[in-house]
Amino acid sequence: MASEYLIDLKGRKFDNVFKMPDGHIGEEQSSIIPAEGPRAMFWMTDSIMHKMKEGTDPDVSHMSHEHRNGFETFFVDSGKMWLYMNGTKCMLTQGDILHLQAGMAHGMGFLEDVKYRGFFHDYVFSPDLGAFNKAKEKYPEDTELDKLRPTMDFINRERMLFKEIPTEQCPAVRNPKRPLAEYKLEGVTMKVITQRWENAGANELCCAEMEPGFTAQWVKFPANRELLYVRKGEVKFKIYDEEFVADSECLVNIPKFAPHSLEALTKAEVYDMGGLTLWASFLHDYMSIKTYDPERFAKPETISDLKEKFNCQIECIGMKK
Repeated sequence: MASEYLIDLKGRKFDNVFKMPDGHIGEEQSSIIPAEGPRAMFWMTDSIMHKMKEGTDPDVSHMSHEHRNGFETFFVDSGKMWLYMNGTKCMLTQGDILHLQAGMAHGMGFLEDVKYRGFFHDYVFSPDLGAFNKAKEKYPEDTELDKLRPTMDFINRERMLFKEIPTEQCPAVRNPKRPLAEYKLEGVTMKVITQRWENAGANELCCAEMEPGFTAQWVKFPANRELLYVRKGEVKFKIYDEEFVADSECLVNIPKFAPHSLEALTKAEVYDMGGLTLWASFLHDYMSIKTYDPERFAKPETISDLKEKFNCQIECIGMKK
């Protein structure tokens, strides 16, 4: 069902096509949500990275580059690809998550078409980029114009040196099967995928693996702006007075101060892409108090204080009666 808050990524037409020097289409891409605020938060792109042209050697042609300021988190939602970074090479497959910090040189080789969902922050773009793009539309083949291309925090690097390693040994490759930490609550398992210190303090990434019937109710007017990615399953949302169901490969884009709640209709895997709540700290301290000081844990003000301390805007969770 349609909703202004629901973005279904399945079967979308792409706005941009990027070709390799030989004319082979390397990527089709759309920018789904623009960057917001001084740290360019919430920027999200949806791409199909196309299989390399037959006969291409990924060990030679892996487009190695780095970003000096920007952070990237990519969901590999189909296919398989090689990743080259930090002197290593490993295979990513559907279900993996690639988290690249500023300054991490990396390259990729796509062995199949890959659904590649990107979430970014802290990219620094030249204010001249919009004007350049307009000129490029009118003079697409002009090499003199190309020399004036503004900076996009994209620095080409030389062909990577590497040794092949198992995927789980690459620190940039994350997977909910290998969380940094996990915490079991009523109807949901919360999994820490990236920490705040891996994002220059801007945000963190947490996955909620929900059981059917799990519910969450936010405070009446949440001060956090939310962006949730339903990677698997079906989840019913209510935002203001509007109800809709988000299934696999859907974004739920929730404005600041909008009353909202959710109910898992099936087993579901939902990611907090805004990452403004300090989930890793909140969940650790919640469980610490519950384990070591149950008397204090039983006091309502204890949990209220924790929520305020770690910017948790959820009023209550539980299983549907």
